[in-house]
Amino acid sequence: MKTMIKVSLLPLFALIVFNSSVNAAWDTPPLDQKYYPNTVWEQRFSAQPDVLATASIDDAIYSCDDVVGPRGYCVVQITDTASRQPLFIDRSRTKIIGFEGMRPLRAQRFESTLSIVENTKHVVIEGLELQGRSTGWDEIYGILVSGENINGVVIRGNHIHHYKSDDQAHAIAVYGSGATGRSAIRNVLIENNRVHDMETGASESIVVNGNVVRWAIVGNTVKDVNNIAIDAIGGEGTSPTRTLSNGRVLPGARDRARLGFILNNHVENMSARDNVAYADDDEEDPWAAAIYVDGGSRIKIEGNTVINAPWAYEIGAENCVVTSHISLLNNSASGSLFGDLLLGGYAEAGYNRDASIHCDPLNSPELVESESSVDPGDASEGHGYVARMRVQGNHFDSVETLANNILPQYRLRGAVILQEGVDAANTHRNGGAPGDQNAILKQEP
Repeated sequence: MKTMIKVSLLPLFALIVFNSSVNAAWDTPPLDQKYYPNTVWEQRFSAQPDVLATASIDDAIYSCDDVVGPRGYCVVQITDTASRQPLFIDRSRTKIIGFEGMRPLRAQRFESTLSIVENTKHVVIEGLELQGRSTGWDEIYGILVSGENINGVVIRGNHIHHYKSDDQAHAIAVYGSGATGRSAIRNVLIENNRVHDMETGASESIVVNGNVVRWAIVGNTVKDVNNIAIDAIGGEGTSPTRTLSNGRVLPGARDRARLGFILNNHVENMSARDNVAYADDDEEDPWAAAIYVDGGSRIKIEGNTVINAPWAYEIGAENCVVTSHISLLNNSASGSLFGDLLLGGYAEAGYNRDASIHCDPLNSPELVESESSVDPGDASEGHGYVARMRVQGNHFDSVETLANNILPQYRLRGAVILQEGVDAANTHRNGGAPGDQNAILKQEP
């Protein structure tokens, strides 16, 4: 969730070029393919529908037990005569398919059009059209995967559009609320979906948030949206918080999307200029990125294209977390307003260095305007860290940007950047830095 408006531009450091190999303490290898979500179970579904949903979709799903058995893999095809009420999928081993030219499932006065609930496994949503509506300040979702103990979800080839809220709207949202590693949502593939005309408020069109592991967002197209297109989030309190011995409350250790891939997606025409969730109407365009990692860890971002956004990519940390082990490789950007890559926490002080910073994501105090340049709505945000990342081989082609095309903010640790447009800092400290300063290693691209 991105609500910050403006950050101070930091001075860049003197250029140091290193021709030797990168010390392992600085670098992070790209995420190994072995962590890609496991979907071999899809082969167990039949090639043809087992059940046709001609009336109630829920009734069609419940009839699967009679057709294939209680533990059988069942394919349910939605027909144009099927009811359009919100759909809650709690049967494991179920595949819901649409067909080309189908009438859309239209959002009603409920939070989500289609929900996959906890304690389910091996669910596929494929080939549906979902059409949203405007809800004012209410929340609305196209496809929502939420809870714990969910293993194996494929969301593929769907057409999702016109979900609009001044607060929170999503096309596809995955929220892992489990407290343990075993209760995480895992093995989620979001692939080849088409998303457009979204007004998401302070939220995102496609998001994985909280205790979610082994996931991939691949080959999706997101166009004409008024906030972040794709986001991997940690530290928002989606998974339970933890309390330190001194009583300080921090986000939980598993409250982060991790072991994930963001590959070969296309984002075009993203602007938050008229988004009422942003407080400062005087900004030409709020500082929001099309593809964003905010608190996630061990993520590979490769082969994506962003055209026309305030920022194309951002690796940051709004909450009291460390965003870590991120590789940003061979992506492209053009037409960015402010720049193509924004890095680091955006508040001046880090939460580790300043113990007075409020870190409980579920109990934010009343925020009052201070003398600082930080918007009062962001007074407890932007204090996180970014550690161990590699930026290499990207085509950042935006010109005449309003900020540095690659802009390091605060608290980068062990950042290896093999791109033009950024300078080295604190290179003698082997990836660390005193206080809240940056540690950036620069090599020739």
